[in-house]
Amino acid sequence: MNKILKGDCIEQMELIEKKSIDLIYLDPPFFTEKKYTLQNRERTKEFSFDDIWGSNKEYASFLNDRILLMYDCLKETGSIFVHCDKSGEHIIRSILDKVFGEKNFQSEIIWSYKRWSNSKKGLLPAHQNIYFYSKTKNFKFNTIYTAYSETTNIDQILQRRTRDKHNKSIYDIDEKGRAKLGDKKREFR
Repeated sequence: MNKILKGDCIEQMELIEKKSIDLIYLDPPFFTEKKYTLQNRERTKEFSFDDIWGSNKEYASFLNDRILLMYDCLKETGSIFVHCDKSGEHIIRSILDKVFGEKNFQSEIIWSYKRWSNSKKGLLPAHQNIYFYSKTKNFKFNTIYTAYSETTNIDQILQRRTRDKHNKSIYDIDEKGRAKLGDKKREFR
């Protein structure tokens, strides 16, 4: 059932049935305008790729063509996560808003990492973004439950809340002034 398709995704997506995919994770070129050369660990093979586009328009066209095909491949309950950095995030976000609609932007993951300071003037990049869009509001999302940490005040979490006349969240109390307990947290597996 699961397959790995090798090649340019624009050609490979033509082989995928429309509305058949639950989730897409896209790690596109980052629009760095650089050429990269890498070697394997043994230093016996060299790999290189260009991330040179010449203009925002060329990069946007490249991504737009592929993201449109990905949209067609997603089920109505499907989602896409798109990884980017500061180089092209403004272009990617614009395309995703246009293709999926701003209302289907669900969230953003900030992948932060440490960088040691250097002599560069200004701030060093210390994060990348992963944008989460769904095809519709009726998207599939499998919640993973975990155990509470040792420092969690479970009594406080389990107390039911309500809103006062100023719409401020307060603990819900019964007629004797005792806190009402909410539903139990689902157990993790």
